[in-house]
Amino acid sequence: MADDAADISLLFDRLDEADERRDWTEVKLLAERILELDPVNEDAQSELRAAERRIRRSQPEATTLPPEALPTSFVGGRYVVEGLLGEGARKRVYLAEDTALRRNVAFALIKTDGLDDESRTRVLREAQTLGQLGDSPHVASVYDIGEEEGAPYLVLEYMAGGDLESLIKEGEGTLPLERTLEIDTAICKGLEFAHDAGIVHRDLKTSNVWLAGDGAAKIGDFGLALAPGQSRVTNERAIVGTAAYLSPEQGTGGEVTARSDLYALGCILYELVTGRPPFMGDDEIGIISQHIHTPPVAPSWHAAACPKPLEALILRLLAKEPDQRPASVADVLVALGAIEVAKVAQDEQPAQRSLDSMASGVFVGRQRELDQLKVALEDALAGHGRMVALVGDPGIGKTRSATELATYAGLRGMQVLWGRAYEEEGVPPYWPWIQAIRSYVVGRDAEGLRGELGSGAPLVAEMVSDIRARLGELAPATQTDDPETARFRLFDAVASFLASASRHQPIMLVLDDLHWADQPSLKLAEFVARTLARTSILLVGTYRDVELNRKHPLQQTLAELSREQLFSRTVLRGLSEADVEQFIRLSGGVEPPAGLVGTVYAHTEGNPLFVSEIVRLLIQDGELRAGSDRRSWSIRVPEGVREVIGRRLDRLSERSQELLTLCALLGREFSYAQLSAVVQDMPAETILQSLDELLAARVVEELPREAGRYQFTHALIQETLADELTITRRARLHAQIAPALEALYGGETERHAAELARHFADAETVLGADQLVRYSLLAGEQALTAHAFEDALVHYERAEAGSRGTAPNRENAEASFGIAMSAPLGSADRSRHVEAAFAFFEAQGEVES
Repeated sequence: MADDAADISLLFDRLDEADERRDWTEVKLLAERILELDPVNEDAQSELRAAERRIRRSQPEATTLPPEALPTSFVGGRYVVEGLLGEGARKRVYLAEDTALRRNVAFALIKTDGLDDESRTRVLREAQTLGQLGDSPHVASVYDIGEEEGAPYLVLEYMAGGDLESLIKEGEGTLPLERTLEIDTAICKGLEFAHDAGIVHRDLKTSNVWLAGDGAAKIGDFGLALAPGQSRVTNERAIVGTAAYLSPEQGTGGEVTARSDLYALGCILYELVTGRPPFMGDDEIGIISQHIHTPPVAPSWHAAACPKPLEALILRLLAKEPDQRPASVADVLVALGAIEVAKVAQDEQPAQRSLDSMASGVFVGRQRELDQLKVALEDALAGHGRMVALVGDPGIGKTRSATELATYAGLRGMQVLWGRAYEEEGVPPYWPWIQAIRSYVVGRDAEGLRGELGSGAPLVAEMVSDIRARLGELAPATQTDDPETARFRLFDAVASFLASASRHQPIMLVLDDLHWADQPSLKLAEFVARTLARTSILLVGTYRDVELNRKHPLQQTLAELSREQLFSRTVLRGLSEADVEQFIRLSGGVEPPAGLVGTVYAHTEGNPLFVSEIVRLLIQDGELRAGSDRRSWSIRVPEGVREVIGRRLDRLSERSQELLTLCALLGREFSYAQLSAVVQDMPAETILQSLDELLAARVVEELPREAGRYQFTHALIQETLADELTITRRARLHAQIAPALEALYGGETERHAAELARHFADAETVLGADQLVRYSLLAGEQALTAHAFEDALVHYERAEAGSRGTAPNRENAEASFGIAMSAPLGSADRSRHVEAAFAFFEAQGEVES
């Protein structure tokens, strides 16, 4: 036995040497000899399997064509066919011998079925692009180009080791860290060579990384690459690239640069480390949507031994904004070189699985609903605009479905505009519309914007002040004494502007959470819906049907729209049990254990937010792990989504919970400046640490392109926090917030009158009514100017209630006059308040006789 052990040790030494030489045949023979001595030796079994896989890859694949269908040679017999290497949508690639130069080559014959001039140009460009590169040990060479019986062909360097995609699949997941770094370094050097020549690949992916017989990696297939001086030959707004590796800017039709290749490199490195791409979904649109909107799960979630420096590099490469990625491939090479494999602890414990490791933005099980919505979108593209509504319970995925449709709209060449209604008072009238129009104004050139606004520019500028900032001075809007006529003119100006803008580029306009919209916004939506038929506009509204009763303003708007058949509903209900299983698989990153899916489905009825929160809870409690074989689940599942959110919030530090409660009262959106003003006794570093904790837990998120501004990741999180407060506690917190914001805004308090009025109203029992009345009057005047009569009435009535005393006073009279101006014509309230205001001002001698 001792002699056998010594022999085995010597054989393993020789095997290691053969492995370093990449002599897989020798490795196979040595592993077999070890197994003759020790049949159960697991290391030898593993080496044998690996060697056999590598030997298979180094040999030509068996032809998938019948012998009679396999051509014998090309180009007058110069290239003798030995087998079929593979076949894709564009090419059929043969292993051939170049008889002139006595070497094996890959002969790529381009399929001519349906091949147009554009495609032929792309084939020619691929060869020209690679020809410009010259020789590099990290880029596959093109030896020749030509035509065979009218079909273009490329003669390429033969890579006996197959491609990286096959290596990952055959390796059943992740590769050893040393091999991962070796491959990625080779890819980086190939990219660096291309980028130095001014060439961007645009379709870097694992199947375009090829392996030589000795395992060396090279980049190939530059068919979508763009070199200096070449024009784009892809159709405008077409998807360029492969969904699993597509950078956000490629998904939105933005500028493609060398940093787009770095994003694809991040996807490849993520897949090498974890065995799966960063984003997975039911279809390409779902995957592209995640690239654009969803942060990736930390690689350590799937591969606990991933070194922290490598994880940090991968997440930098996968940044949504190009300028947040490394500046160049050279920077990536430096970062890779700093990762020392020898220093990665072999016994490293799996990282703690935390809430921030879980995927967000997963989208499954809505294909039927999306198909309905896509029909409406295609109608709009054809010039038959319409309005659709996404309807369902809280957390059912209305906003997520709208986001998915928005991704598709962007790929179809539409401009997507978003506006969101908020539950809290204090938001300016028409706020969803202001948000949407503002985002259009910012991206439009001044001359085009002026033409689209036409004579209605002064009216729309009254609603959206950004227009004046963009166009400069505008003629004042013509005034009218009739409030209803004034509002009609404003609505008509907005509708005409949107219709004109849609002729420049079709528009998808999303009004999110309409159940919280102010009445003026709803009336404008009703007006615009009547004008859509001959435009290229798809108006999408989302709302919770459980929030509505007969007297709800939205219910009245919907009833009117339904009566005139001006919109259609798409109702979202719970996911199926199969969808829940897929949701857990993609979001939790684990194969759902037996019994779990049925338990979760039974308690959640397929509500995606509820499912997501329960999976987060199970992960945080250590209940859900990869490889779990539990057959039954007796865990106590929370009774509702608010409870499970509450349990999630309980895990935050006490300091962060207190800060988050203040955020909930500030609103769905809030800023660092507001927080620091409200909690002046808390050091800036402490506030930032708490914000980092809240971001890591994905309770809040940073607003894109708005430094220092945040929002709750879901409205139900904000609602849960606010609902837990007692009336007394709420009043005290608003008493802390109101004067702090007043001081923060300084000389611009009038601009924030509605917001301040809300906070002072909720703090009235603590602070009194003086500031409540002041800001309510200002907010009422502003709403009246904007023809938002319903909002103005609310503000003035609150001012009147706060200023009511034993003796008549000016504030009360101004409030009465405001109510009279805001109330509907002919109402009894209008006459009564006019008389009350007139009596006070007459007594003060301020009414001319």
